[in-house]
Amino acid sequence: MEEPTPNKPRKIDTGLVIGLLAVVINIITVTVYIQQAKIMRQQLHASVWPHLECLPSYNESGFYLEIENTGVGPAIIKGVEMKILGRPVVSLDSVFYHAIGTDSFPHYVSTVENRVIAAGQKIKPFDVKDSTYAKKLYQGLRKVGFEYHVCYESIYGEAWKVFGTEVVEGGCK
Repeated sequence: MEEPTPNKPRKIDTGLVIGLLAVVINIITVTVYIQQAKIMRQQLHASVWPHLECLPSYNESGFYLEIENTGVGPAIIKGVEMKILGRPVVSLDSVFYHAIGTDSFPHYVSTVENRVIAAGQKIKPFDVKDSTYAKKLYQGLRKVGFEYHVCYESIYGEAWKVFGTEVVEGGCK
């Protein structure tokens, strides 16, 4: 009869262990590099974020609407949406007509669409220096619920829409 042989402990192949550890370390390293690249991309985008504010200003000397880029990068204006009583309006002249009954009065109008507003730069879509018309227009725009939305993008194509100081991600559709 044969004597049973004692169970020998299995030998662990050190080459296999070293190989598996190398694979695990490589996977961890690649994961860290991917995460770092993602963070760097976010930092790069944040370093050129535009931030527009669209505020009316009324005082004794006049009434104007001003768009200011308070961000750190240029804002590429993609479009403007104007509304009166919640309905879209095509031009400032029609806004003025709805607000005060005429578009024939001393005022300055500037095109905003397809412009680039640099960081720190301001533009005025309209400016009324005549105090009588400024008061009429200010009161008239309040009565008709005038809204002025600006749709803009960063140089990386990220889009936003601003109304006053409220900024919504996504831009205009």
